[in-house]
Amino acid sequence: MFRNFKGIFFVVVLVILGLFTLLIPQINIGSFERGEADSVLGLKLGLDLQGGTHLVYKFISEDEQPITPEDIEGVKKIVEKRVNEFGVSEPNVQLLGNNPPDRILVQLPGQKGISLTISFNSGVISTNSLNRFFSDVIGINNFIISENEDGSFVVQLEKIEGDFYEDSINDEIIQDWKQQLSKEFPVNISFGYSSLEEESVEKITDIFNSLENITFGNLNQMNDFENGFSIDIYNLNYDQETVGVQTNSQLKEIQSELKKLGELQFLFVEGNITQWTLSGGIQEAKRLIGSTAMLEFLYRECGDSLPEELNDIISADEWEFERCTNPKYYVENATEINASDLIDAYPDISQDLNRPIVQIVFNDEGADAFYDVTDRISREDDRLVVYLDGEELIAPYAKTGIAGGRAFIEGPGFTSDLTRTIAIQLRSGALPLELELIQERNVDSVLGQDSLRRSLIAAGIGLLLLVVFMISYYKMPGIIAILSLISYGIILLAVFKILPVVLTLSGAAAIILSLGFAVDANILIAERTKEEISSGRGLLAAINSGFDRAWPSIRDGNLSTIIVAVVLFWFGDRFGTSIMQGFALTLAIGVALSMFTAFFASRLFLRLIASTVIGKKIGLFVPVFEKTDTEGKK
Repeated sequence: MFRNFKGIFFVVVLVILGLFTLLIPQINIGSFERGEADSVLGLKLGLDLQGGTHLVYKFISEDEQPITPEDIEGVKKIVEKRVNEFGVSEPNVQLLGNNPPDRILVQLPGQKGISLTISFNSGVISTNSLNRFFSDVIGINNFIISENEDGSFVVQLEKIEGDFYEDSINDEIIQDWKQQLSKEFPVNISFGYSSLEEESVEKITDIFNSLENITFGNLNQMNDFENGFSIDIYNLNYDQETVGVQTNSQLKEIQSELKKLGELQFLFVEGNITQWTLSGGIQEAKRLIGSTAMLEFLYRECGDSLPEELNDIISADEWEFERCTNPKYYVENATEINASDLIDAYPDISQDLNRPIVQIVFNDEGADAFYDVTDRISREDDRLVVYLDGEELIAPYAKTGIAGGRAFIEGPGFTSDLTRTIAIQLRSGALPLELELIQERNVDSVLGQDSLRRSLIAAGIGLLLLVVFMISYYKMPGIIAILSLISYGIILLAVFKILPVVLTLSGAAAIILSLGFAVDANILIAERTKEEISSGRGLLAAINSGFDRAWPSIRDGNLSTIIVAVVLFWFGDRFGTSIMQGFALTLAIGVALSMFTAFFASRLFLRLIASTVIGKKIGLFVPVFEKTDTEGKK
């Protein structure tokens, strides 16, 4: 009796823990994170249940050499590694085409939205004006605006769904937003001279009118300040094709032209965009998959002496900056630092810069080469330039040689999401082939909200009929079977959430199949128990004997199913069929748990009931159509 209570207590605890797991959509305990707040019971849903993105890439050989099967297989392995580390639930990566494949399919469940982060420098922009722009001009209501300590703003548009427009959100739409933003919030430039001739003031307008890619607004009258004059330029629209980089280039051009008129004391800009970053969702996934992630480390020999043509234009301090940033004055050479020497990369936050960076770790050979290069630039006052896929990220100097094989990279527009993506790319390695995106579409869930609702109603009706049948025909064993099935369902879903297992349509079919195994096991137990009662055994002895007789059939049937599931999982892994893998994994877990609940939980509950007053009423444990025959034998 006491042993029965201990077993039942164990089952009850499991059920309570299972309910607790399911009722909390997202579990966060230290580094343990499970569940999705916006899904049913926090379960991970596959592409066919929650929708997602369908991407098709074409293989391109940069050197026009024949594409080898090794290159294709290398691309597939790297893409799989990247999307798995990205945290996408049950991605589907398949090669398309024959002899050899020329395309690769990537299906990403749940990856449909984007996040857009925009930063402005301090100026005439306010929270209210930005709210009005995004709500009235763009027509978006789901966004968050935050203001930084320096007066800049960050606008985050969370989960912009593809059906926001008739077509999905694409680069063309994003570019249109950028242009509208530039028109709505033009740039203001303020600059001052210590002295300026009257005719030179008139030339300022001509300078701005002559600059390319800049729309000149209006020139404010000069304002007196100590020992000079200040001038404000309003409604200046930049060509922000490349936000940040292009702006800086144009500012240098403006500054260079203005210095020709006189001694420029200061120049600063208000209202321009300093950061424009797409992150999260499909945009982040596309960046992750399609980039080759090739790091290059080049030695930049900065210019030595100030050129004569710049003697009267820039100061010594300005030349110190110009000699290492202007391609006219520096030369870059290869180094012995290779990207293949990287053994690890991970996102981090710089303690000094207080912004996202990517920490990189070299092997011994790479660490030695890195030390040699940094030691040289520290003595020559040159730079080590880091390029990612041909784009300059950082060009730092070094005070001394850096040992230990550790460094970091950072770049314009680096966000936490972007550094995470870059780290994954670097860890997975560079793609042996270039990928060209030839098809992109959002995939709606096979089961829409209405279909899902109807399916749940049908499932509920089916379960209700099962309950009515089991209780009306098998009576007390039927009640115990239903309690066992409820326990099974709670524990099964909790296990799926904790592992985590991705729930797909094929997985749902596997759950239904495993539920059938659980019902069948309880029916076998009830029938064997009935036979033992009919032979004249006492109730408790009949229950024990019935379970013993039923167990070989339950065991052999379930184990054979698990073996089949293992084979299916292997074939799915071998041929890249994630649907087959999901079905096999769900079926194996479901069948294993059905054996546990049917044999362990049902046995404990029946033995406990048999030890009570109810156990004296044998008729409650015999199917309704067997009652007369059984009592007659007695």
